[in-house]
Amino acid sequence: MDEREPSPEGGHGATSGTGRTGPDGKTTEADAGAGDGAAAGELSQLRAERDRLLAERERLRHELNGPPSHPPRIPPEPPPLPPSHSPATPDASLQEAGAPSPSSRRRLLIGAGAAVLIAAVAVPTGIALLDGDTDDAKDTARAKPGTRAFDTPPPTPPPLAIPADPQLRPLATLKGHKGDIGTLRFSPDGKTLASSEAHDGVLRLWDMTTHRQRAKALLSSLVVFKGVAFSPDGRTVATGHESRAQFWDATTLRPRGKEIAKHDDPFLSFETIAFSPDGTIFATSGFIDQEIRFYDAATHRQKGTPLESKGADKLVFSPDGKTLASVDESGMDGVRLWDVANRTQRPQPPNDVFGGSNHMAFSPDSTALAVAGSSTDVRFVDPLTGKERGRPLDSHVGSVTGLAYATDGKSVLTADYRGLHLWDAATHKHRATLTVPGDTSIAQLALSPDGRTLATLGFQDKTIHLWRLE
Repeated sequence: MDEREPSPEGGHGATSGTGRTGPDGKTTEADAGAGDGAAAGELSQLRAERDRLLAERERLRHELNGPPSHPPRIPPEPPPLPPSHSPATPDASLQEAGAPSPSSRRRLLIGAGAAVLIAAVAVPTGIALLDGDTDDAKDTARAKPGTRAFDTPPPTPPPLAIPADPQLRPLATLKGHKGDIGTLRFSPDGKTLASSEAHDGVLRLWDMTTHRQRAKALLSSLVVFKGVAFSPDGRTVATGHESRAQFWDATTLRPRGKEIAKHDDPFLSFETIAFSPDGTIFATSGFIDQEIRFYDAATHRQKGTPLESKGADKLVFSPDGKTLASVDESGMDGVRLWDVANRTQRPQPPNDVFGGSNHMAFSPDSTALAVAGSSTDVRFVDPLTGKERGRPLDSHVGSVTGLAYATDGKSVLTADYRGLHLWDAATHKHRATLTVPGDTSIAQLALSPDGRTLATLGFQDKTIHLWRLE
């Protein structure tokens, strides 16, 4: 150990020159130099300790998430003090200025290092919490309740009718996911596609112009992003899972605004999340949750009394924002319809009709809700009365794996094991069956806002297939 190593009490060990003074009672030049040497030695040791802790953090992160995509960032060493400004007794001058002594600095550094190591383990779930005090988060915290938290929504692409005899033209195959993909979501302007994995905490954004990944993937080793939703202005991606809802910049995937988390309620869940069309509120719930809660989109504070439910795996707002539809995939609670303004439940569709539902879609004019149950058909319900409308779509082979309205509201698109089906939205008559090139199976689909680009997934697929509907 260096003989100038500070003692646990913060003082220096004895040296051959310590305690000598000149005729005027001041420290001699030799002793001043010795003090500078001691300070330099201590700073060197502190830097070495810092580098060791950073290396340990990267090692833990490597074990959790695999090798980092970039080398560990080590802060640059501060420039040395000019000789004319080097105090004869560095510790005393720092303490007089309010700075900690070397031993205090060491304790602070080691404490920070311990926090770094803890953070390395907790990074996957704590990113938004640790970075919550960004400018965006501060702006969100200052926003007034009930105001728009986001910019004016971008212009919606004009609705396009699906051709009478449509064909599928392959556009691209998006590769990058290592696990099965669970969720696909287009941004409101159709320029971005979000995808998350079903069993791992991975979220990716894709540029629909270049067909390349837009930002570095968002990774978590402890949570799975079960719910994914874009804000109406397309600037924010919200993710939900059992313990929290988090919000990310839709361009960089950096935290945007403060997360919502509550750990003392075992039944609280954020597995599904949905924004209202006007961007003022969002709703959350989950499979084990007994409530549907509304939050102010500007402040992320709970707003109003929760709605009592028996579990909601999916939430969908009607385009006019007046109705919220919730569904329990287990079939225990079925489909429920809620008046958003009054927070009251509307007449409930019969559970024996819909059973465990997997997909829901409102018509563009908000007058009908299409629901794909656990059987092989799709049924329609009036959002105000809960009564079934028209005959079901019942020409599917196996379970319905995808459901979407055309943006002009005149057609309904469904998927099953055989391929894609096109239906007349008014008469519910079958119009066409589209065979997917290459016999690619469809386990899920998403239709772009312009109604012409399809994103599909195969069963246990790790790639996304893009098609042009023309």
